[in-house]
Amino acid sequence: MSPGFARRSLRPFSFAIFDQVVLSASNFLVGFVLIRYASDHDYGLYVLVQSTLVLVVSMQNAYLTGPIAILTPKLPADERWQTIGSVKRVQRRLLRAAAVPLVILPLLGYLSGILDGLLASVMVAGIFAVWAALRREYLRSVLLMYFRPQTLLGADTVFAATLLAGVAAAISIGRDVVLGATCALIGAGWAGAAAAHRSLANDQGGWQEERTVTIWPQIRSLGFWAVVGSTIWWVLAQSYSYLLATRLDLTAVADVNATRLLLMPAIVLTIGIGSLLGPTAPTWYAQLGIHRLVRRLLMIMVVVGLLEMTYFAAVWFGRDWLVGGVLHKHIHDLDRLLVLWTGVAIIGLCRDVLQCALIAMGRLKSLAWQVGVSAAIAVVLMWYGVGWWGAPGVLIGMIVGELINLAGIILLLRRCMRVA
Repeated sequence: MSPGFARRSLRPFSFAIFDQVVLSASNFLVGFVLIRYASDHDYGLYVLVQSTLVLVVSMQNAYLTGPIAILTPKLPADERWQTIGSVKRVQRRLLRAAAVPLVILPLLGYLSGILDGLLASVMVAGIFAVWAALRREYLRSVLLMYFRPQTLLGADTVFAATLLAGVAAAISIGRDVVLGATCALIGAGWAGAAAAHRSLANDQGGWQEERTVTIWPQIRSLGFWAVVGSTIWWVLAQSYSYLLATRLDLTAVADVNATRLLLMPAIVLTIGIGSLLGPTAPTWYAQLGIHRLVRRLLMIMVVVGLLEMTYFAAVWFGRDWLVGGVLHKHIHDLDRLLVLWTGVAIIGLCRDVLQCALIAMGRLKSLAWQVGVSAAIAVVLMWYGVGWWGAPGVLIGMIVGELINLAGIILLLRRCMRVA
């Protein structure tokens, strides 16, 4: 490892990892208090809100922030900052325009008797939670593009503290906990976004939002296939909650996600490493080339994998105490769910890290096609697997789909490295 890499990469990654510890801890605590103090129905509904939020955020990251991270490093510094500010202005206008018609839909559902009052209220709150999350995630990505992990940590700490305070207030009120928790997502999203917005403005001497974005054609070209791929990936990795709710019930949703909660620190670490590598891998690729980029990614993957396996082992040996003593919950088929979730998490780490090299090279169309095949196989197996194996069937189908996707990533990456 070169001294330059240690200075420029390991120190920011240490802040990024600590940032993910903050987010992981807050997500764990939110899940913990909801499992322990809310009904399975409320917790299951909250999980569905979060799954929807993940889908919309991943679509934005694919269509907007991913292409911007690839394209803007090639621009002069002033033009890069002006482009980022102008995109932020466009995003704000689009979100305002979309919010009104989206809010009307659950209101019409309530007035027509299709939705009850709680579900309609949660849907309205969920729309604003998504709005806040999209604003926050865009600003987080800008912090990563400018290698500001310390600032990111501060903004995410504000987010986590606000979220925990809001969920605690919802639990203390004790009525319609899922609605209060969703409102906590709104407040936390706006608070985290405001902190990031203010810090970026201070660092760059203010926002510049009036420039015409000249790279929209390239953004659309890259973003189309990225959105296709990210949407299909959501089907592969997140739709299990909806499938369980359809085929079984919200109790099954709660059991599967309560088991996932035990591994949440490692899963959030994987997500965080992926979100950090997304904006930085294109810069590394431009500086180092594909071979050195892949070696760097493999080193990161091994280090993070060892940390996660250590955590998985600790959870396995303490699973009875964690579930019975801490969560005060009985999870049907706990051992099998825990082993399967561990497999999903490890495969997901390998996928998230290695595909960053392909994204940096702009191979988004190839990624979209192969994740489509993987998701189709996974969904079929999940659908029939629930009938064969119960709730663990969704994870078995997910693992098969993820393995097929990972194999495709490795083959495509080897092909690109031979050509380079």
